[in-house]
Amino acid sequence: MNKKLIAVAVAGIVAAPAAYADISAYGRIHNRIQITDSGSSETQNVNNTGSRFGFRGSGDIGNGMTAFARYEFGTTTDTNAGGVSNRLSFVGLSGPFGSVSLGQQWSAYYQNVGTHASPNIANGPGQQLGPFRTGNTLQYSNSLGPISMMVDARVDDADDGGGNGFGLGATLRPMDNFTLAGGYDSNDTDDTDTMGVSAVAGFGILSFAVSHEQQDVGDMENKNTLFAVGASVTDQLYLSTAFGQTEIEGASGVTETDRVNASATYRIGGGLRTWVEFANTDDGSSETDVVAIGLRMDF
Repeated sequence: MNKKLIAVAVAGIVAAPAAYADISAYGRIHNRIQITDSGSSETQNVNNTGSRFGFRGSGDIGNGMTAFARYEFGTTTDTNAGGVSNRLSFVGLSGPFGSVSLGQQWSAYYQNVGTHASPNIANGPGQQLGPFRTGNTLQYSNSLGPISMMVDARVDDADDGGGNGFGLGATLRPMDNFTLAGGYDSNDTDDTDTMGVSAVAGFGILSFAVSHEQQDVGDMENKNTLFAVGASVTDQLYLSTAFGQTEIEGASGVTETDRVNASATYRIGGGLRTWVEFANTDDGSSETDVVAIGLRMDF
């Protein structure tokens, strides 16, 4: 009798998640062969490029509202060192009022400005200034017609997830081939304020992106400007090139770093793609060239 009760209890525990939420797993294995030439030395490596795995969950709770959660880990795929890192971990509620979520998640700034200010594959001009993922974050988002907006607040006195701060962003899509975005982020702990704007326009197979960011860090001022052009040659082949410049102004003067990037991506099918990328970085005193060939599988 006890064995039967235990079996029923275990079966109930295993089946419980399906009764409350729809759960799906996903992942990406993304590795590259990279050759780096800094003038004085040349290195060759097989490197991991943001490989990850994760879980998404959602459940209908009635009255037009949905509960959702996401847990995503970064993973090592180029060595046997192993190990995982926490990329995303949040839970939330969405409905007619919009969406509210709590945990570690993409910042409001990144989801609006950053996605356009950082269009590289692995190298090149992806030097977006604002925060990417932020911990201890309460986030709200909503949309009205062609406008979507997002705000977040970081409550982190312990400074174990980026410190206290807040951010906001908005994106306007008045037509299918044009996007305009803006954002602002303030980190009280690091005394950092960042603002940026970006625009993307499409004409046939071509797309053009431009972004500009300005960041104040105490007495320093950073600026970041990017121009990018992409071409969808076929449904499988995509070509892109970009130029980016970062300017840092401090007590010791102004430092400029120029970055040039060119890449080609080919979607083989079944979630598999391959790509090749060239990047050049020049800060005035030194110059580095990078050539990379990658293979990526999404599942």
